[in-house]
Order: sequence, then C-alpha cells, then structure tokens
Amino acid sequence: MDLDIDNIDEIDENESSFCSLWSKTHEKTDCVELFLNPKLGDDYFFNRLNIKNSCHNISDILNSIKSSHTNYHDSLYVHLICNNENCVKFNIPKFGTMKILGLDLNKYALESDHIEIDVIDKNHLYNWIDVFCRSFDSVHIKDEVTNIISKHYQKVTLLVAHHNLDQVKYFAGCCLLYEKKESIGLYCLGTIQHFRRKGVARELIANAVRIAKNNGHNLLIVQTLTKEGYEEFYKKLGFRTIYEKMLYSFEMR
Repeated sequence: MDLDIDNIDEIDENESSFCSLWSKTHEKTDCVELFLNPKLGDDYFFNRLNIKNSCHNISDILNSIKSSHTNYHDSLYVHLICNNENCVKFNIPKFGTMKILGLDLNKYALESDHIEIDVIDKNHLYNWIDVFCRSFDSVHIKDEVTNIISKHYQKVTLLVAHHNLDQVKYFAGCCLLYEKKESIGLYCLGTIQHFRRKGVARELIANAVRIAKNNGHNLLIVQTLTKEGYEEFYKKLGFRTIYEKMLYSFEMR
C-alpha cells in the first residue's frame, strides 16, 4: 500500500491523540511526546515516549524525563517511526517492532458471521470495560479503565461481541474505534480466553469495517506488536503494512 508522508503523519496523530485519552501526564515538544499513567502499570502502548528521528541528544532527553518523573517506577517505552533510510540508534534495550497496518475499505469487504456485535452506549459502559479487562488480563486496572472510558466514551465507538454457547449468550470480546480528522483507528481488540479461535476478533473487525465505511473513511488502521504473532491474522483479512515502529524499553527506576 503506497501512502505519502502526510498519510503517515495523520495516522500517527490518530494514535497519539487516542493515547492522550489514557494519560495522566501528556507533554509535547517539537520532537518528543510523553504519555504517562502510573495506574495502568507497565504498559508498552500507553506509558510511552514518542521520539522523532529529527531529535538530537536522545540520552539527555531520556535522563531529563527520568529525573522529572521520579514517582514513576515502571518502564517507559520509546516508540520510534523507522524507515530504511533513517533510524536513530538507542543504547537501551529493544522491546520489539510494531507494525502499522491498513485495510483499504474500497477494495475489501468482510462478511459477517453468527457472532452478535453490539455498539455500547453510555448506560452499558461497564459491559465493555469488563470484557476489555478480562480479555487483556487487566482486571487489576479496572477502576482506572472505568474512569478513562466514562470520561471519554463520547470520543470513541465501543463494540462488544457476544457468543452463543449452549443457548446462552456470553460476552466474548471487544474493540473500539477512534476517529481523528480523516483517519480512523481500531484499538483494544481483544477476546476473552475461553472464546479465542472462534471468529470473535474477525467479527469485530467486520463490524468495524462497516462502521468506518458508513462514516466515510477509506482506510482502517490497526497496530500489532510482531512478537505477539497477530500480523498474519490481519494480513489474511486484507490488511497491509504501511510503516513500522521500533520500540525500546527505558527503565525509570
């Protein structure tokens, strides 16, 4: 999929804006953007530092952030957009590679199946929050997730999946859609362990595609950490790599 730099900047802005909803601390300079929320624990997606290739004196920047946030004791994950021509090298451990994938909504259609998908309204936020925390083994942060989603639910579209088992309907998975200007990203896609490999994630994506198209979008964005092993799943549905990021782990202790 061929996209120019304006598209990449727009997609990256969508992610940054979404992450800011989850942050207690959000600081931005010309080449650095910091997101921190100690209540979310050691989270590579939300507790992060976005750094541009144009940054200089990276070590000084990291040490300054460390000295300014002495109450934060988990790792801070550095996200760096990388290409073959220019990629900053860090003297801190590499955590992984994140692929940013796009689905051209004008070329692909995903058929719905037997799994029921609901769009959650403000009266049923707890259902989405519960499924999210169970899907990501994050019950310990449910109070903080409740605060975040309750505060920002009007800015996102929340989807939950139901799976029928022995004539009983169970909550099985979730995701959300976040729109920023001309871009739309699919985030927080997860399935409760008992219902994995039953088509739940595929069905959530199919409904996300429908909503994105109805809202006038041509491209749906997802992100996946390569070592988690989901890249091929997305590619089988028609997603293609747009660009990638290198992730590094920086100890704040």
